[in-house]
Amino acid sequence: MKLNNNEFQKLFLTVMQESGLIRRLHTQFTSYKQEDVIVSATVNHPILTMQGQQSIVKNNCYVVSPMTQLIYFTRDELPKVNSRILRTFCMGLTYLLEVPFRWAKLDQIQILNNLCLSTNFYAKVWKTINLTALREQALGQYPHHALMLRSLNDQEYPEIITKAKEDGWLPIVNRQVYLFMDFQKWQQKRDARADLKLLKQPDWDFRILDPNNQAQMKIAEDYYNQLYLDKYSKHNIQFTSNYLAQCSKAGLLKLYGLFHKQQMLGVVGFCGIDGTLTVPIIGYNMQMPKKMALYRRLVAFNLSYAQQNNFKLNLSAGAPDFKRLRGAEAVIEYNFVYIQHLSHYQQTVWRFLSWLSQRLYKPMLERFEL
Repeated sequence: MKLNNNEFQKLFLTVMQESGLIRRLHTQFTSYKQEDVIVSATVNHPILTMQGQQSIVKNNCYVVSPMTQLIYFTRDELPKVNSRILRTFCMGLTYLLEVPFRWAKLDQIQILNNLCLSTNFYAKVWKTINLTALREQALGQYPHHALMLRSLNDQEYPEIITKAKEDGWLPIVNRQVYLFMDFQKWQQKRDARADLKLLKQPDWDFRILDPNNQAQMKIAEDYYNQLYLDKYSKHNIQFTSNYLAQCSKAGLLKLYGLFHKQQMLGVVGFCGIDGTLTVPIIGYNMQMPKKMALYRRLVAFNLSYAQQNNFKLNLSAGAPDFKRLRGAEAVIEYNFVYIQHLSHYQQTVWRFLSWLSQRLYKPMLERFEL
């Protein structure tokens, strides 16, 4: 957690050289150096070459694939929309747009600072980085790829958004995320006070997990899968136990287990830099009775850990009512894409997508509080 940007990026790039750490993730990792700032990047190729054979990549992990996020993941998320008419309309729209999006090569994309997490975070050096020079450097290497920055919001990264707009990047509404910037507000909430009492109960404790303990890593993977893959969507990121172990060993991830009378019942993993904390790993034994309040305990520990270590906390999307009751601030998250070097057809599709996300998707997120 005390790594600077360059240290974090170097370790991340080293760890991700090992294939198979994230299932269904097909991408190439590269990096750039701009004003002594190291910037990692993923370069996504729709056509994959393996052992001399070429094949089209389908259902690639959404952190590198706009197609998966916009089409396949969206279909999994639409049941959350209460309006049947709107739900049916949007489902039809995903089928209508799938082929035009594929023709526009949306998955032929390079994503800067892509840490392959549900929520990317940006070091403080991004406030002053020359984005235009970085963009030119990246496009010099891959001139036929769209260029993207993921996970930007007005509260945490206003300077980067301003730079992107001035440089001609297009905003794509991504989702609504929940920030904890004021922990006094959190502590004043009735639900938060009740949650904190859970952390003081006897026979319960959080322990940092040993990355060399394969059994613990397997349990951590299973609990994450139960929540994110089995309950929500198979299109969520499919972390492996080896990923959890390697990132923990490298200091990129801090992994804690929730124990009750020596039995591990939950897991939470923190990742962050420069005062910003995200929680890419969270899960629990969903066979346990609800009265054990496992999710409440995990979130209470997240918030308490962030407060004690002076981090701002981005709790990503999902469980909106739960987070609001604990004082979270809902903000719209954007992806910004640079497409001015692409063909006229590709630019048209991306511009339509930007318009649609702001005129249809953003009002849906705000109205239904997703």
